[in-house]
Amino acid sequence: MLRLACRNRWSPAPVTAPGGATVSLTSYGRRLRLVHLTLESIAAGTVRPGRLVLWLDDLDLVSHPTPGLRRLIARGLEVNPTADLKPHKKYYPYVQSIDHHVAPLVTADDDLMYPVDWLETLLAAHATDPSTNTAHRARAVRTDAEGRIAPYAGWGAVRRGASSPRHLATGNWGHVIVPAMLEALREREAEFLAVAPTADDLWLHRVAVELGVAPKVTGTYTADDFLHLPDGGASLSDANIDGAGNDRQIRAAWPTGVVAVIAAAPPVPDRV
Repeated sequence: MLRLACRNRWSPAPVTAPGGATVSLTSYGRRLRLVHLTLESIAAGTVRPGRLVLWLDDLDLVSHPTPGLRRLIARGLEVNPTADLKPHKKYYPYVQSIDHHVAPLVTADDDLMYPVDWLETLLAAHATDPSTNTAHRARAVRTDAEGRIAPYAGWGAVRRGASSPRHLATGNWGHVIVPAMLEALREREAEFLAVAPTADDLWLHRVAVELGVAPKVTGTYTADDFLHLPDGGASLSDANIDGAGNDRQIRAAWPTGVVAVIAAAPPVPDRV
C-alpha cells in the first residue's frame, strides 16, 4: 500500500498505453478513499490498459475527485458518471457507451491490489481462444441428481480449464467479456435490475451460457496473490453468500433452459 501510495503521489507515468484493452470498474462509499490504490496497481502492471475507466454514481465526486483520483486523471484515468446500477456499474455503462463492440472488455473490482502481471496473464490466456470469455477465477456450478442448481455456498473454486457452462466467473480477479456478449447485454438493463440487482456475476453467467461463451479459467493465482484493501463496511458477498442472496437471484435470473445447459455439462473438479 505504501509503495502504491508513493507512486500515486509522485509518479508522472501514464496509466494507459496505446493499443491495450479497456479495463473498467466501479466504486462506492468508503471504498472511494482507497480505490486509487487499486487503480495504481493496475497501472503499474507489466501490461497497461488502453483505457482505464472508473464509473461512479456520485456526481459530486465525478466533478470533485479525491486527490488520489485527480492525480490519476492527470495521467489518463477516465472517471465517468453513471446511474446507480449496483455492481453492474462496472460493465453496463461501458456497454452503453460504445455503438458497436469489436474489442473485449476487462472488468475488475475496487477492493484489491492486483499482481504486477495480472493483466498480462489474463490477456495472454484470452488470446489462446478469443471466442470465449476468460477469468482468472471461477466457481464450479454444482447441480443435484435431478439437475437442479445446488446452493451457491457449496460451489468450489475451479482449478483451471477450458470454457464450460459450469464455470461462473467471479469478476473480482478479472473477467474478459467478448464483444458478442457486450452487444447482447446492451438492451437488458430492465432484466438484470429485476432478477439480479446485486449479483452481476450471476447475470453475466446467464448471458454467457445463452451465447455459449462461458469462461475458460486461467488458474494463475491463489487468494494469497491479491491484497484486499480495508473498507470497514459490509460487502455484497455478506448478503449474497452468507444471506443466501445468490440462491434467490439464481432462481430468479436463470431460466430452465440455462439450467439445463449447465446440468448437461460435465462436472468440473474443485481447486485443491
